[in-house]
Amino acid sequence: DRMDPFAEGPHYGPVLEPFVARVVNASVMLNPILTAPNETQEDYLRWNMLFHTSDCYRTTESRRSWVKGRKAPATHPRLTHVRIISRTFPWMINARAQDAKVGVTCGDVLDAISAYLYGDVAKKEYDSMSGAKRREVWESYQHNRSTDRNVPGGRLGESLKKLDWLGPSSRFGGLVTNMEFVKEHCGDTLPCTFELKCVPGYQMTQEELREELQR
Repeated sequence: DRMDPFAEGPHYGPVLEPFVARVVNASVMLNPILTAPNETQEDYLRWNMLFHTSDCYRTTESRRSWVKGRKAPATHPRLTHVRIISRTFPWMINARAQDAKVGVTCGDVLDAISAYLYGDVAKKEYDSMSGAKRREVWESYQHNRSTDRNVPGGRLGESLKKLDWLGPSSRFGGLVTNMEFVKEHCGDTLPCTFELKCVPGYQMTQEELREELQR
């Protein structure tokens, strides 16, 4: 039997540093559950990134918080850490393995994104923005602290957070390999660096459509 390259556990091959992966010219693949879903895909992650990862769920298990695949490796071969960038915000997120013997897991990746987005924005970062972007972020800040059920509201506190940068595109749209964007964003083709797609919403799955029709 061919072994699943994304099987959980510490006993399936080495865990590489990103620079070693580049030196040995490893072809790094993302775990399919982390990738941007195509139109026919029925099993993918849905997560409003304004909330913690306990709100994330798989579309095949929409009534429970995401468990299955959380501890699976995020990449093949396994890596000590991956970097995440996006067109929606200007920062780079480092997702590190919580267990060095296992490498970065899918759960490590989402937890790193969440922890980073919940971090405060430095005043000088806000001051350096253009007027239009500042207005956009301010509107987002106000909305995220409103009573709308799709936002966390007052528990976000007074400080401006990195998640306020997301605006309406606060949904996790998956990770993609995009070396052109990595070079444009980082000035170099950094290894094991992936683009995070941030999207405003999701298409209904077949199951959701069926449920909607039965109402």
